[in-house]
Amino acid sequence: MTRTDPPTHGSGGTVGTGSTGVRRRQPRPRWPEGARCAVALTFTLDAELFWLRLHPSARHRPKTLSLGTYGIRRGVPRLLELLDAYALPATWFVPEHTALRHPDAVRRIAAAGHEIAAAAPPVPGETPTGSVRETWSRTADLLESVAGVRPTGLRAAPGTMGDGHAALLDELGFGWSSSTHGDDRPHRLWSAGRPTPVMELPWLWEYADHPYFLYNGGPVAFPPGESRIAAYGDVLVDWKDSFDAFRDHGLCWMPALDPQSIGKPGRVLLLEELLDHIRGHDDVWFATGAQVAEHWRRTASPGPGSEPDAHPQRVRATWHSSPPPPTGP
Repeated sequence: MTRTDPPTHGSGGTVGTGSTGVRRRQPRPRWPEGARCAVALTFTLDAELFWLRLHPSARHRPKTLSLGTYGIRRGVPRLLELLDAYALPATWFVPEHTALRHPDAVRRIAAAGHEIAAAAPPVPGETPTGSVRETWSRTADLLESVAGVRPTGLRAAPGTMGDGHAALLDELGFGWSSSTHGDDRPHRLWSAGRPTPVMELPWLWEYADHPYFLYNGGPVAFPPGESRIAAYGDVLVDWKDSFDAFRDHGLCWMPALDPQSIGKPGRVLLLEELLDHIRGHDDVWFATGAQVAEHWRRTASPGPGSEPDAHPQRVRATWHSSPPPPTGP
């Protein structure tokens, strides 16, 4: 699936076919040391919290909670061994609950040289509340005390994230976020109609392991009402092809993984084969989320109006001002 022909960098970056029949694309981003693309491996250390959020009865179901504990006891060590063997960096998003319950695992990850970032619960509304501010600040303080380094990145669980949250991230010292899905390139978060210093690193559900591999029966059911565990080979082929496409377009490929899901023996082998495929190319920049955000901050134009009107951050501002969708047949 990998293309080797160079793209044509037309003005405006419109994808289409000109009179010569040559395919035109958006200009490729520029990555350090002449790399063609970037890969940022991310892991979310939700552990038992993943199940506690699904249903209030989970706290009384030790069998269900043991799925999350498995990720700490077995998944984390296997993944650290793999990353160490390949000398690859990764970013680990850690929620307050996990840092309190499993501080030794967080310390082990930090001691291995990986980035520790904050994982936050779903944001309850468009406007930041005092509880959101308190939770984000408290999580950053806790991770600093446990891991020895204050996190600069944050990933909020799926939920509403409005215009004012970018300003709050900046105020609390977070230089980047990875909480939305509206692009496949990093971009600045906007607040009150102006860009902030906070960079957003979007991630996509197709490259998360939860939809494919996590499963539990009711009442703490995942996925709700549907029984499935994807075949390893199918997911591996899909992810290889996806990376090839991101490399072809010169983008940053960011899988979103969880040790309780990807940390099973067979799935670690899947990840190892995927990494072998990626490392088979000598033009890939493996980086942490903070490194990708800082590179994009330095190389992208920061001024107002520097991004097209169709940019996700500009489009979001029109949602509430647009007429309601039609109803009825």
